[in-house]
Amino acid sequence: MSSEEEKKLEVFGATIEGFAQACINLNIVTSSETKSLIKDVEVNKWYPLKILRDLEGIVKKNYKNYESILERVGTEMMLAWFNFGPGKQFINRGVDFLHFQSGSQGYASVVKGPEELVGSFKLVKLEEKQGKALIHSTTPFNKNIERGVIIGGMSAPGDLDYIDVNNDEDEHYFNIEFH
Repeated sequence: MSSEEEKKLEVFGATIEGFAQACINLNIVTSSETKSLIKDVEVNKWYPLKILRDLEGIVKKNYKNYESILERVGTEMMLAWFNFGPGKQFINRGVDFLHFQSGSQGYASVVKGPEELVGSFKLVKLEEKQGKALIHSTTPFNKNIERGVIIGGMSAPGDLDYIDVNNDEDEHYFNIEFH
């Protein structure tokens, strides 16, 4: 996505705050680095996607192998959303998160802009008895973070013992196994 296209996208302030707070909680970056970027961000307003990209950039600048760190940030964001935010109102079981996140209450509630740039986060297949699911993502978000979001959202209710999310074959398709 070009920087001109990216300028047309906005993310909800709670997403930016969640990312920054997860970084601080995990001691991934210093609070001064993130606080300067988010000092005027309010959780219930919309902001340019660039702020989130800049926060990701801090992590990428500070760590050579940042992929698993960004995944962990995504996981932490969803655990906080569930435990300290509205998550318990929407999901009771790990599998519920798949429906929520891929529906209009999930992804579509935190990003806005032209439809062709916003993309989607769709549950393509769910085989609950087999413990398998497939999500297709065309969002502008970092796929390492999205992998963490899935892990955190599914693990938050505490009913699943095992969750594996893999998008090695194609970064836009998340193969999920859970038990």
